[in-house]
Amino acid sequence: MKFNSKCVKNMYKLIIAGTTFLAIVSCNKETAYSKLLTDEYPELYTYVFERNADSLLSYTEHPNSFIRKQAWRGLISTRVENIDEMITKVQYDNTSQAWTALSNQQLNDGQLSRLHDLWNTRFIMRNGISLVLGKQGNQSSLDFLVRNFEGFMDSNHEYETALAISRLMMNYELRETTKRSLLKYAAILEDPEVFRAYFYGLYRSRAGVGTDEMKNILWETYEWTAHSAIKQYTARILFNTDSDWFFDRLDIEPVDTMNPQLAIELAQHSGMINWNDNLGDFYSKLLEHENPTVNDVALNEIQIHPEKPASFDEEIIEKIINNEEKEAAIRLSGIEALSSSSEFLELAASLAGGNEYLSAKKLSIYQREMETDEYLRELEDHVFSANTIVSALSMQTISGWWAGLSEDQKTTEQSERIRSLLFDIIDRQDPVLTYQSLMVFSAAGLIESEDFEEFSGIISDYDPSKDTEVFQVLGDLFIRYFEEEGKSVILELAQEGNYELNNSLRDQGWEINAQDQPREFRPPDWERLGALGYEPVWVLETGKGEVRIKMDVLAAPATISGLDSLTQAGAFDSTAFHRVVPNFVIQGGDVETGLGYGGPDYSIPTEASEKEYRRGIAGMARTDIDTEGSQFFVMHQWKPHLNAGYTVIGEVAGGMEVVDRILYGDKVLRAYWLETE
Repeated sequence: MKFNSKCVKNMYKLIIAGTTFLAIVSCNKETAYSKLLTDEYPELYTYVFERNADSLLSYTEHPNSFIRKQAWRGLISTRVENIDEMITKVQYDNTSQAWTALSNQQLNDGQLSRLHDLWNTRFIMRNGISLVLGKQGNQSSLDFLVRNFEGFMDSNHEYETALAISRLMMNYELRETTKRSLLKYAAILEDPEVFRAYFYGLYRSRAGVGTDEMKNILWETYEWTAHSAIKQYTARILFNTDSDWFFDRLDIEPVDTMNPQLAIELAQHSGMINWNDNLGDFYSKLLEHENPTVNDVALNEIQIHPEKPASFDEEIIEKIINNEEKEAAIRLSGIEALSSSSEFLELAASLAGGNEYLSAKKLSIYQREMETDEYLRELEDHVFSANTIVSALSMQTISGWWAGLSEDQKTTEQSERIRSLLFDIIDRQDPVLTYQSLMVFSAAGLIESEDFEEFSGIISDYDPSKDTEVFQVLGDLFIRYFEEEGKSVILELAQEGNYELNNSLRDQGWEINAQDQPREFRPPDWERLGALGYEPVWVLETGKGEVRIKMDVLAAPATISGLDSLTQAGAFDSTAFHRVVPNFVIQGGDVETGLGYGGPDYSIPTEASEKEYRRGIAGMARTDIDTEGSQFFVMHQWKPHLNAGYTVIGEVAGGMEVVDRILYGDKVLRAYWLETE
């Protein structure tokens, strides 16, 4: 094996220090890593691209453990015909990658029964079997795991089994007495991961507990625990159980300094409480929190309290609107939260002027304060903006505004004015704006019988392989409004074999029998991936600081190769975080439209893995399997329903506090690779 000479030279200092062995291992590792990517991975990936289950299964017996693992990862998103054979191979391999691959296949009752038997007899497989049962299990699986409760308490597979039970409880029946026993036990656990695993079903389903005893037990848990993650789960469940009871007992004193995830959780449920002095004090504390997302969530909740006193409007003005240390998006949210915003219209325009993504907030403020005709003129000015993002965001507001008008305000004249505006936008032949216009037509109920010719004429203006979203919304419109006239048009479209489009059309109810074309994916640049080095760090430089993501090239080489090419081209520079869901994700990387509808001119396969979606994990957005491109997201917190469904590209190694502060419309100023020696 050849050594990397530069690596060896850089290691001399360590050699002198007496760490010769570590130095040589590092150089060997670097060379072996590059060789693995350039010599071994390319052939394996021909079968990943083909979704060839038989060939991938043969690779699970490869002598190289890295290749075996990646073959199993390839099977996570590949349909396997012979599940019985796969189970046998998974048993033999007994790795997290193998069990994750099995967890994404459809299992019948007999195969589940086989796993139940294995769980009883093969202790070392229980982690993996519980993972599979949690995702694919049935009523018998739930009953089986609960019967074996004492067998997994305090075991090394308790987390996986608790999560399996919690997931299954969302879909299958469990006696209330048994459920209470499980939850009473779980409520005293100090391990936040295992605690959340037991309570995940209640948390995700937004359910409460059914008895005063459990309510009091959870309240005691909230009080004694020092773990914010446990408090967060407990708080949501108690809000959903008895919101007033919980809020009356809640100590609001530390709210302004508490963990952002917990503060957001409390704020998100505060809309359940009728306004009182305690709620006012609670919101006052949230507005003093240093995290802007906490401020924003609080202001959104304040909006749904029209009964708030005028004195609290003054507090919003003082703490938020007139506070120039607060960023523009938060000050705009403050204006939205006021009982009346009329005196702040000029300020709203000024605040939104520096970022096109804030135009929607500005229009929301205008909508409340302007008469119908005046607001419609504003809408028209914004819709015909030269800035596509301003235009598209303005289009998004039309449906909500129209739905909020009374029937006597929706005059024939106004309807025709909106219809004319929408058709004028379609005439611009911009795929994003056409998509938005069609969505407004549908949502606002403005479609008329003679519109079919207009809509079908759109088809010749776009390419189904590049502008799939336009054709997807046309398919939906046609089946709902013009099924007979549209059938021949849709069937002709389907003959082109666009995999993503045809899947959408089938989901909409069209009978598509056309043969889909094989997927074509961007081939990775294996040499470049080898040169990037082991676990390279991708840096997203934002206006709020840097986010550094340590990338997992071996698990997601096709994805990271695509991201690398875009990074080198500067494609991510000045792109926005177009989707921010507090306590869930921040999402960016739309290098085409900036609004979440676009990406590069290629697609890459889904490269799901065994890694869980926890706080700080970075993944890839998609509309369907194998449709990933450039859009990425970073997790605020643990969300196991994403596991094995989306590509994990890496994990935040620095700047998680920046992730917590990102708001909708914040931008990546520059993306680059951190140079390491």
